[in-house]
Amino acid sequence: MLRKRSKYCPSCTTKGLKPTSNPAILDCRHCHGLWFEDGSLNQAIVQQHECLDQYDHELHLGPALRTSERLCIRCRVTMTQYQLLVHYSTEIDCCPDCDGVWLDKHEIDQVMHSPKLKQALTDLNQAVSWKSWLFQFLTAMPAEYNVQPQRTPWITRTLVVLCSLIFGLGALSPEANEWIFVNLALNSDTQSPAYFVLQLLTYQFVHGGLMHLAGNMYFLWIIGDNLEDALGHGAFLALYLFAGVMAALAELLLFDTSQGPLLLVGASGAIAALFGLYLMWFRHASLTFMIVVYQKKLAPHWYFLIWSLINVVGMFSGQGDVAWAAHLGGFALGLLLGYLLKDYVFRKNPLIAMLNQPEAMLRR
Repeated sequence: MLRKRSKYCPSCTTKGLKPTSNPAILDCRHCHGLWFEDGSLNQAIVQQHECLDQYDHELHLGPALRTSERLCIRCRVTMTQYQLLVHYSTEIDCCPDCDGVWLDKHEIDQVMHSPKLKQALTDLNQAVSWKSWLFQFLTAMPAEYNVQPQRTPWITRTLVVLCSLIFGLGALSPEANEWIFVNLALNSDTQSPAYFVLQLLTYQFVHGGLMHLAGNMYFLWIIGDNLEDALGHGAFLALYLFAGVMAALAELLLFDTSQGPLLLVGASGAIAALFGLYLMWFRHASLTFMIVVYQKKLAPHWYFLIWSLINVVGMFSGQGDVAWAAHLGGFALGLLLGYLLKDYVFRKNPLIAMLNQPEAMLRR
């Protein structure tokens, strides 16, 4: 049983420690930090993660940093500060004699999620490999390094299958392809308002060629799973379709009507909005960029800055039959929605929120 003097909080030094439902864990009623007797922190972490049979705290601690200014509540000796994980710089106080641990209020969630944090940071900090180099060299598509989603991305998969199916049906015959473009593509000359609204949705599933389809579907595949996981299936689908509609309207607004009617197809406007969301919520992720044969991991803000500059140059130079305004409009919408929904997404996804904190140490 603890002596009376042991009840003083190591952080605020008030006599405010009281037992929780677990007698080996004490809570400070003033600063709301927690004291864990030897072994109780490990047990609490195991209870937090049903997938863990056991948890060896020493294997997850980073290096010892310095002598703490705080005293152990039991031994009254100076504690030692440890870095929580090798690549997560939160500092926790441990007693060198009795192995008790003190956690400040803001550290509790981080420590309780430390097994997931460790695995996520291991995945994020992987170095580029010859496999990713060869893939990007042959396809010109980036490799992604991000956390694994917790739920199956059914909407992302369905969108990829649906776009591929419509393209495949169009490839069966010239007549089928013409019907798809006449009826499903967005045509600025469409007279019926109801039909025009319908085309604002259907144009997103039509693509003008195999490379057009492959590029869009690849980016939807690699970033859609994380965004769908963060938002939930229904919200992800609603946001995706809404973004596609708004991207089309941006293209219509800036389209030069002297060139004739606009015929718009492709999912790139909606996917550009996903880029904006991804940049706002997954700054810890990496996308590889290749210059000739040199491959480098880039943070999303650098990758999409390059992508944006390419689109700005393309729009002002009038290069090709590309909907540059739809790309940039979708991306701007994604940034805005990403900012407005950031707190909501972080509350729903504490791991993502923690990886966006300065404590997360990322290798590029």
